[in-house]
Amino acid sequence: MDFSLTEEQKMLQQTVRQFAREEIAPHAAELDATSTFPSEGVKKMAELGLMGIRVPHDLGGGGMD
Repeated sequence: MDFSLTEEQKMLQQTVRQFAREEIAPHAAELDATSTFPSEGVKKMAELGLMGIRVPHDLGGGGMD
């Protein structure tokens, strides 16, 4: 059984890591301290297509694993 990531999975992994470093990490402590929901971060995640990754294509999602 091959557990290697596909090129698509590697690109997704890189995108999510970069997003986490640049958009989440710098604000995480403040959001935790103030119990604030990261609305802007969620909007940015949606713009990148990260909100429906596991949703099938025919239902409007990314259809990825």
